[in-house]
Amino acid sequence: MTDPHDKTLPRARAAALVAFACAAISNGGAQAAEGVAALTAEITELTKANAALERRLDALEPQPAPSFADYLASAAQAPAAALQTGGPLTFKGVTIFGALDAGVAYQSRGVPMNGAFPQGIEYGVSKNSDKPGFRLAPGGMGYSGIGVKGSEQLLPGLAGVFAAYTNFNPLSGQLSNGPASLVQNNGLPLTAQSANGDSRSAGQAFNDYAYVGLSSERFGVLTFGRQRTLTTDDRSAYDPIASSLAFSLLGYSSTLSSGDTENSRFDEAVKYRVTYGPVRFGAIYKFAPSGTGAGQTSAPTYQLSTGFDYDALSFDATYSHVSGAITLSSLSAAQVATKPAQSLAATISDNQAVLVSAKYTTGPLRLYVGYEYYIYSDPKTPLLAPYTDYNGYLISVATNNAYQYHHKVMQLFWTGFRYAYDPKIDISLGYYLLGQNSYGKQNCWSTKASTCGGAENALGAVAEYHFNRQLKAYGGLMYTVVTNGMASGFLHANSVDPTVGMRYEF
Repeated sequence: MTDPHDKTLPRARAAALVAFACAAISNGGAQAAEGVAALTAEITELTKANAALERRLDALEPQPAPSFADYLASAAQAPAAALQTGGPLTFKGVTIFGALDAGVAYQSRGVPMNGAFPQGIEYGVSKNSDKPGFRLAPGGMGYSGIGVKGSEQLLPGLAGVFAAYTNFNPLSGQLSNGPASLVQNNGLPLTAQSANGDSRSAGQAFNDYAYVGLSSERFGVLTFGRQRTLTTDDRSAYDPIASSLAFSLLGYSSTLSSGDTENSRFDEAVKYRVTYGPVRFGAIYKFAPSGTGAGQTSAPTYQLSTGFDYDALSFDATYSHVSGAITLSSLSAAQVATKPAQSLAATISDNQAVLVSAKYTTGPLRLYVGYEYYIYSDPKTPLLAPYTDYNGYLISVATNNAYQYHHKVMQLFWTGFRYAYDPKIDISLGYYLLGQNSYGKQNCWSTKASTCGGAENALGAVAEYHFNRQLKAYGGLMYTVVTNGMASGFLHANSVDPTVGMRYEF
């Protein structure tokens, strides 16, 4: 019996055929010439078969994994090639990943960039939106950041997992820190302010997320630590311009995550997600943090979700209940005169929300739609100032009765599409509508008070050109306009921000 792994067989037969061909030629004759032609063709086929067999056998032989030193040596010889292949970005089960995103924007109404403000500049219209001009623009298609993640098999079908990620401003080098941007604008009139706003990112080493957990092929994923909430996950998955700061109201304003930007991440939380066939379930629960102030409430904070995939359709629904939700703001000039200069003001509420979203894919076109309904009410457990919040900021003013007359009800609707024009070009468009009821002492629909009913409309559009899997260029704009109560106190009611930039992901 012959050995199928023996490489000498095709070679031996080829050698015999060559010898026969030589003998035939030496003997001469037409028949010999015809035989030579046939033998030559067979020799060619055998040579190809031999080469293919060698390639298959080489593939079966185990290859040693490249060491970190091997990578460094190859990177020194050809840096560009090393980066394209990923190099040490994945080493012994640990992956380093991240993104850099920056560009230039022209704002019809805007303010100077703030290096601590997570979005960098105010892409959507804000109270202080003022002077037109060109500005450097970080994060047009999403935050810049760097992180690490890994997985280690513990048992068959069960692995330990971990991940940590932090966002930063590539133009200033600062970690994202919304509260710091608010402190920097304490007491300043709107016309003298830089970009600012509250954020769950408050200068932490890992201001996006940091968790450890277990992943089971059968029972799902269970993680512990600082984590994105289910509403944040779902809005990103169902936004036609996902995670974009410059072109999507969902991406720019994390306030839309169940009512407050600080609801976009939960600290000291346990999160569970599992999928059974086309159906999935999720839950996240936030344990009351230790310490003072924000840690005083013992009421529950949690979210539950369910969804499914059916053919080209995906759908998800999420319920959110947040106790002691906090929205931070800068101190007014009058407050700065009597309060510590580095402190902040806070509005406290209990929030409930329902989010439903869907997307449908047909060929190169994907359609999106979503709706969120959320209610703000006065907290059952008031937080009394002064206190130090979970991130170490002193809160010198706390409002616990902002919704004493009526619950504040906000409704968010969005729709849009993403179209793959060709393998390198994507085109996206999104429309967003955010409305609020009249929740003050008197029913009103005007700009005389922020408690009057009102709305914000936003339209975003962007085209992306992918040079390769990692690098893309983009250009687009977002137009935002506020009316009635949602325009109360604004210097200007609308803004448009044409933006171009580049994003590199690794």
